[in-house]
Amino acid sequence: MITRAFRQVHEIYYRQFHTLFSKEVSDALSNNKPILALESTIITHGLPNPENYNLAQSVETICRTNGVAPATMAVMAGSPCIGLSNEQLLELSNKSASNIKISRRDMAAAIQQKLTGGTTVSGTMILAHQQNIPVFATGGIGGVHRGGENTLDVSADLTELGRTPVAVVCAGVKSILDIAKTLEYLETQGVTVATLGKTRDFPAFFTAKSGLLSHTNVESAKDAAEMILVNRTLNLGSGIVIAVPIPEEYAADGQEIENAIQLALREASDAQISGNAITPFILQRVSDLTSGRSLNTNLALVRNNVLVGSQIAVELNHIQRKSHARKVTHEYNLRLKRNRILVVGAVNVDILCTKYEETGVGKDLARGEVEHVMGGVARNVAECLTRQNMESTLISVVGDDKLGKLALDCCNEIGMDTRKIKTVPESSTPVAQLLLKEGDVLEGICNFSCHEHLNAELISEADVAGSRYVVVDCDTPLETGIHIAQLCHKHCVPLVLEPTAPVKFKQFVNSGILGKVALLSPNATELAVIFDDLEIPEISRLMETIPQEFSLILCQMVRCLSMMSKQNDSRSVLTTIGEMGVLYCVQSSEEHLRVYHLPRAPVSPCIKSTSGAGDSFLGGFLAGLCGDRSVEDCLKIGTFCAFKSLESFDTIDSNIGDKDFAAVTIRSWETLGWNVNVLYDGDFCFDS
Repeated sequence: MITRAFRQVHEIYYRQFHTLFSKEVSDALSNNKPILALESTIITHGLPNPENYNLAQSVETICRTNGVAPATMAVMAGSPCIGLSNEQLLELSNKSASNIKISRRDMAAAIQQKLTGGTTVSGTMILAHQQNIPVFATGGIGGVHRGGENTLDVSADLTELGRTPVAVVCAGVKSILDIAKTLEYLETQGVTVATLGKTRDFPAFFTAKSGLLSHTNVESAKDAAEMILVNRTLNLGSGIVIAVPIPEEYAADGQEIENAIQLALREASDAQISGNAITPFILQRVSDLTSGRSLNTNLALVRNNVLVGSQIAVELNHIQRKSHARKVTHEYNLRLKRNRILVVGAVNVDILCTKYEETGVGKDLARGEVEHVMGGVARNVAECLTRQNMESTLISVVGDDKLGKLALDCCNEIGMDTRKIKTVPESSTPVAQLLLKEGDVLEGICNFSCHEHLNAELISEADVAGSRYVVVDCDTPLETGIHIAQLCHKHCVPLVLEPTAPVKFKQFVNSGILGKVALLSPNATELAVIFDDLEIPEISRLMETIPQEFSLILCQMVRCLSMMSKQNDSRSVLTTIGEMGVLYCVQSSEEHLRVYHLPRAPVSPCIKSTSGAGDSFLGGFLAGLCGDRSVEDCLKIGTFCAFKSLESFDTIDSNIGDKDFAAVTIRSWETLGWNVNVLYDGDFCFDS
């Protein structure tokens, strides 16, 4: 009861605020592009107007110039903002008395009270980490104040660095603070402190050397990025300080400012100024002693840190992309060693009826032929794979009835892996009664309610991750199909979607699932239902080389390609087109398109039933892919399997497992001029 009440309260408050993203940051997050976090207290409290607004604009420009999305962070009217608009920057720079500093301590109160303010180093780190932004650039971090051993005046920045894994690029800490105690405190917090350069000299903001040493050094942005990646990979939980010395062109001014700081410190001591009054006194005296030059040098340091932070963000993004590519390649190689195909969808018992004569009222039953066969698209594909000695696992459901037992027995007799077919208590095994005429289905009656129990809980992440391909038929509940698609996308496993009926296929397409599909296998009717409004001129350049009889269906196939996943090495659409054979469009990740056409077999089958022919084709095609056969061979194997299915009442003909018989048959067809034609081979972008 308490847990449920907490969840309700949590949901109420969660709906009251939400994080806002600039379009620039949102696009970068979606497309895995480099992002640099930037704080905003330098705008609200650190600099006078208009210098604060000008600096905010200039550092964002530096980011963009270096190919990085700037993520200036703040809380606006109670909403955490990741990236600010120009209007928001102006609002923060106007120095409103209501704008507050927002550190970890202030975050919850600021959101709950719908306040506006600039995030400090610690506040920015929190928001950056929540959005997986690993690099943050600022002027300088807070530290241990002089006399901090007595006053316990220690910046929250230091403890945040100890518990939030974000790298902070800065110029160290100002010498008005106790640098030695600051470094000791960071060591206690387990924070790596690294100087950017050839030495370990820790900078003191306005000077390159404080007389103290960092824990280590990194000589380049690439080295810094590699250290950040290792820190994140080890899941240490702590941040990193990348200390950037003042550029040489500002060193002279920096030394003058440092001398002014030391004089101001002595004056404060002589005047017995302490506590909260000491920092404002020193800053004002330094500004007076340097005639305002400290401000210009301060701005230059911030810009330099943002430049370095941008370079590190770019290098880290590049390394992560390469690492992801290696991971994808590794997982792909693992799948090559695992020929197992996971098939998810329907198991049916099909009753095929062919009438020999018509009957009327009061007459006896019509004479004809009645066959009981095993059906279901997923089951058919799995049987086809099994008969060709391909390892496959079928995930499906049957009822707790006699037909369910019959279905399991038939699958086991073939040698199919039935361990993941669930028997649903008090449910009927799916049955379809089909009326045939000359082998084609005229109409049918079905009870597929059992399919509703094929839910996401039956599909484990390990099943998907360990497969070379995952095949889903559209008799699978849509929610389950989407769940499988997400797992395939996560583990870079190619997803094959097999439509079972135009209406169901359209539901899957409308869900956006094609964005995670690698291979689609609709027939011409199913494509027409989806793209009945397509106009050919949209891809007229492709049509220049394509025979007119294929133009419309190829437009539809290429439209599908444009909607499909670009995560895998290629995406493809496989479509049977009746008497004209089969078309296969495959497009690589580099937008290279090939269009294959294989005519129908040069001899005519003695058709008993068309039910299952398309499933046989897909099963044979996938078996060829798993056997590393050429595209031409895969198309011919699929055609052979479909041909034999047409000649049998069984959805999958038992003879397809005889490889010698298959090879002899295909060779005999090839002697009759039966070969694959390449209709298009070249670069192609749908948007063009």
